[in-house]
Amino acid sequence: MLDGLAALQTVSAWVPEIALLDINMPGMDGYAVAQHLRREFLTQHTIIVAFTALDEPTARLSGVASGFDAYCQKGAAPGPLLCLLETLAH
Repeated sequence: MLDGLAALQTVSAWVPEIALLDINMPGMDGYAVAQHLRREFLTQHTIIVAFTALDEPTARLSGVASGFDAYCQKGAAPGPLLCLLETLAH
């Protein structure tokens, strides 16, 4: 598992089109990572998905303010996540 700082270091070497972020990462949480990605020129248009165990109402308000574009809850079959990623990639 990567922490938030490691995620930002990875993005500095490779800019993804879509980033899946857990909100509850150690060190720097997903909200802080999303805010950082939105401030950076190279990643300001990266699609950011909250992939978290938190329920949607809990994650949505802070997630939108932090720059998340979408939400998918962990723990379910991979189908909903794959469908969401396919939709966002088009």
